[in-house]
Amino acid sequence: MMRNQPATRRGFGHAGMVFVLSQVLLIGGIAVAAVYALPSSVDPVPSLRNEPRSVTLNYNWPHVITDAQLTFVMTKLRPQLRHERPKINHVDHALRCWGQAASFEDPSCLSGAEMVAMLTDQNAYAAFWGDDAAPLLLRGEFGPGFRTQEGEASASHVDHTLGTLAEIGIPLDHPIILKDQVSPLVVKQLLVAAMLDFRLNQKEYEWTTVAAASYSTGPTQWLSQDGELITFDLLAERLMRQDWVDGVCYGNHRLYALAMLLQFDDQAQLFREVETRQRVLAHLSEATSRLIKSQAAEGYWDENWEDATRPAQEAEAGGPTMRRILATGHALEWWAIAPREVLPPREVIVRGAQWLVVEIEQMEAASVVKNYTFLTHVGRALCLWRGKFPHQLTPLQNPPTGADG
Repeated sequence: MMRNQPATRRGFGHAGMVFVLSQVLLIGGIAVAAVYALPSSVDPVPSLRNEPRSVTLNYNWPHVITDAQLTFVMTKLRPQLRHERPKINHVDHALRCWGQAASFEDPSCLSGAEMVAMLTDQNAYAAFWGDDAAPLLLRGEFGPGFRTQEGEASASHVDHTLGTLAEIGIPLDHPIILKDQVSPLVVKQLLVAAMLDFRLNQKEYEWTTVAAASYSTGPTQWLSQDGELITFDLLAERLMRQDWVDGVCYGNHRLYALAMLLQFDDQAQLFREVETRQRVLAHLSEATSRLIKSQAAEGYWDENWEDATRPAQEAEAGGPTMRRILATGHALEWWAIAPREVLPPREVIVRGAQWLVVEIEQMEAASVVKNYTFLTHVGRALCLWRGKFPHQLTPLQNPPTGADG
């Protein structure tokens, strides 16, 4: 995807949509200011830590979901992906949910290690997709990257797969293998290429932010391909400037990235300005206030979570129930890593979680497959609210339903 257009990255696929003029002008103004503020010498890429940071799980609320409910839901969402040509976005999302340590008694499931291999090793990828399939890992202008938004054999979003590797703890020295590779390559080269190929006004930037923050050594900065000085303060402002529901999954990935930045700022002081943290807290608090007001009596949220007085738009989820599962699961996920001061009353979270449990219990296997990507966010969120990552539930038993996509 080419990043010389607002939504894209060079050489890795096609995004197909152009940012609205107001956003280009707004972010362009920020970029110009950043360029004029450049110090005399800035390293193109900052120093990076080999092991990525991990979010701290601060909550274990049994009222949100019982042990029995959690086991049932997660068993239903296990990754039954051991078949020809599993959709890469299913593998990517399954890996982010289950982690590299996951193992399963069900022989139709891929382990975490196998999913890591499929996404980082052309040979493992070809074993499932065939030698004739276009490779997932490509060489780009700034280094290796993932083919993006080119169908079922490619990543679904810019740097989503890189963000997945960061969130599950893959170190920068983990090897990657491209087709016809001559010299050794590692994950660090994926990250460096993404950072050098970054533009502040590109359409999808949430996962680049997540990856860069995960491997950051502190309040680091780097230069984009346009000479912009990129800092985590600037990225936080970028995440907060769009309308609430703009972006992937009704804007929830921006809120998740902000909550993660707060955690990593606690760990390593990512922000250069104290005011940035306060603005992020205020922004997430405002999002919470809107969610409290818009929660349905049944417990769910919808595409119009920021203002329930407007009709919900159909968007991409495929019907009201799936829209609501998408919106509800994503909200519970970012709250699960957010500081207590921005959380809603506990009963708000309990109602949302219990609505999700009932919906997934009633869901047919075909619906699980069709909607697997955002169901992984539901499963991960419910686990986080019990103070654990999904892989800590494995190995799971072998009931007759699951995700086979």
